[in-house]
Amino acid sequence: MERLLRTDRVCAIAAAAAHGLNNELTVILNSVANSIPTLEPGHPARPDLLALHLAVLRCSRISSGLLEFSARNGARPASAPFDRLVKEW
Repeated sequence: MERLLRTDRVCAIAAAAAHGLNNELTVILNSVANSIPTLEPGHPARPDLLALHLAVLRCSRISSGLLEFSARNGARPASAPFDRLVKEW
């Protein structure tokens, strides 16, 4: 029984982390996506913003994987913040 509860806790933490990460990634992705078109093609910040855009997309795939892992194991979105779940672990 304890193992099941421990697995449930891990899944809840993974889901909370993924949701929090997705929220932050959405802000970054929107900011980068809105900034790139405002720059001229030769602007020195353009390559960095394009690299940042790709990095955010990679991170969002990791976050999606955490959400899928959680859902496969029956976890629902946690009502508690990620920090609190980890402290209570």
